Amino acid sequence: MDFRSIRYPAIVGPGVKTPGVAQYTSWAIEESAKGNPFTIRVKPETRCPVMYFKDAALAIVKLADAPFSNIKMVNYLTAGVTPIASARELAAMVKKKIPTAQIRFDADPDLVNVIDKLFLPIDDPFAKEEWNWKPQYDQK
Repeated sequence: MDFRSIRYPAIVGPGVKTPGVAQYTSWAIEESAKGNPFTIRVKPETRCPVMYFKDAALAIVKLADAPFSNIKMVNYLTAGVTPIASARELAAMVKKKIPTAQIRFDADPDLVNVIDKLFLPIDDPFAKEEWNWKPQYDQK
């Protein structure tokens, strides 16, 4: 049986509605673009791995197209944007593109605790080696 799967980092892009602790990355951008203020509920130094939605689609296509003989891991981690921006750096990037953006921080201790335990840098050498994975989008 030919089975292949991907574990993504947090996905960012227009209209991302998936609830989760990492969605502040997408919502900070989208709400600022709409002209709405946004509160990030993690510490400014929090780093959460993210991938642009078009890279997520590209990854699944590349994995599906990889020759069966290359597939050794079956379940792959895929990293997105590197280096991983802190929440503070994300806010600064948004404000650079949208000078009127109103982003503030009000860390939720329970959320911070979850994110600090769950979100470590994602190591994806097997995806890179076995099916040439490389994200196309960066933080700019």
